[in-house]
Amino acid sequence: MTCYLSSSEEVPDSGWPSPQATTRGEVWPHPQKAEYGKENRTIRRGSIMISWQGIRDVDCDILEFVKRTYQKDWFFPNRGPAASPGGLKLIIRSDAKCPEKDEYPQQGMNEEYYLRVPVAGDAVLEADEVWGILRGLESFSQLIFQTRGAYFVRTAIIHDWPEYTVRGIMIDTSRHYIPKKIILRQLDIMAQNKFNLLHWHIVDSQSFPYVSKKYPHLSERSAYSPSHVYNKNTVQEILDHAKMRGIRVMVEFDTPGHMASWKGELGLLTECHDTNGHSVMSNIIDPTLERNYAFLRNFYDEILSVFPEKFIHLGGDEVGFWKSCWLTNPKIRDFMLHKGFDENTTMLENYYYDRLQDLVTDIIGVDKDARMIFWEDVFQYNNPFPKAVAHIWYSASEKARNDALHRYTAAGHEVILSSCWQLNYVNYGSDWKDEGSKSGQFYYCDPRGFSGSEEQKKLVLGGIVGLWGEFIDGTNIESVLWPRASAVAERLWSNPKQTTDADRAWPRLHEHRCRLVARGYRASPINGPDFCINEYDDPTA
Repeated sequence: MTCYLSSSEEVPDSGWPSPQATTRGEVWPHPQKAEYGKENRTIRRGSIMISWQGIRDVDCDILEFVKRTYQKDWFFPNRGPAASPGGLKLIIRSDAKCPEKDEYPQQGMNEEYYLRVPVAGDAVLEADEVWGILRGLESFSQLIFQTRGAYFVRTAIIHDWPEYTVRGIMIDTSRHYIPKKIILRQLDIMAQNKFNLLHWHIVDSQSFPYVSKKYPHLSERSAYSPSHVYNKNTVQEILDHAKMRGIRVMVEFDTPGHMASWKGELGLLTECHDTNGHSVMSNIIDPTLERNYAFLRNFYDEILSVFPEKFIHLGGDEVGFWKSCWLTNPKIRDFMLHKGFDENTTMLENYYYDRLQDLVTDIIGVDKDARMIFWEDVFQYNNPFPKAVAHIWYSASEKARNDALHRYTAAGHEVILSSCWQLNYVNYGSDWKDEGSKSGQFYYCDPRGFSGSEEQKKLVLGGIVGLWGEFIDGTNIESVLWPRASAVAERLWSNPKQTTDADRAWPRLHEHRCRLVARGYRASPINGPDFCINEYDDPTA
């Protein structure tokens, strides 16, 4: 059965500019190519059947998981009356091979898909890889909408692929511990926004929640409590949960600064002194001791065996806050003089980065796809290897950001951008579309908007939303992230020429927020007064 409906809800007259403006059955992020039909198909709740054609592994765990999840939870999340006639069959065609148990999504994963939902007959989803099937199935689910007690599917022809290969969310689990269940929920929402990378800033100065097999005393000494840890089983569950949603997990252990919580390894940190010669807390490694490089070699050997992601984030930010400590230590001063560094701490820092990159390179071996990633400080002041990836985080203004993008790509480095997407800075109001906000610019920030050659712009891999944890924990991470991060998702997935106006995007983002709310997630209002047909209802209340 077909039905003619407008693409947005009819709304009553209101004194506020379109508080209820919303689309119906439109996809977020905006597809690269989409042609929506004028007719919509009516369907019964629970009446969508998925069948496979051509897939080499019928028992593929990823595909069986997403089939079960979408049919059970995400196609029809609303429990209200829906006496719609009709059903729909979705045929998924692909020659994709199911990933092996130890095979995880990696940089360059193929997420392209084709989707056709005709007025009559079967809907068809086609993709070359499993990851494209996941993205296309999410888009199909977003064509479904409910109105006036009935379910409809928007007819459409979509050909879609991501603009950038890196589309991530960074979580900080050191400053505040984030429970496993909360992390898993964020992975679910990430998949519903077509993000494909979790950047896990797992430790920092405040706590060391990672339970190392080789060095368990690190978390024993520096986790907030014995229960505030991520052990081997927890980490593996997060990795597997992410894989099922086509999401990579890139872990970060930040050095040589931000290391106060590594104090469980005796002798690793520099002995720092105040002007009176008294010992003070150290937050930086002692880069002069050979045993510390042996420790790092063993530690990163473990990390690279636990985390299958080929991008390893090595930190390197804000070392300038603590490296003066090196000059308060007589042994380090003697080492610097012996090496010819005099009192130049940057030269000692470069010595450390050379040694660190050498040992990680030795672990990685000849894997041409592996990459070391550093915060942009290392590229501005130090000596990154040629294949190192620059992660821009503090060049916040448009000029500073574009200068940094130009400078690092001109030197031949691949780049990931975060500086305009630090979502832990909350400005009440519509900050997601604020063109002038120092820490915002979420929707309007263009990673390739700098002056440079096409070859330079190809080196921009994408971006990562930053969510530093000083004021973020399990109670508010979801409402702070979503749907503000959804605005970033569209910037990183969609054609920038088709997504230039936040006001025009708003009705689609409103629909998407309400879609997340209906699915049981705490997606906050971010554009002033509005409402969702199915408001959030705390299941624990």
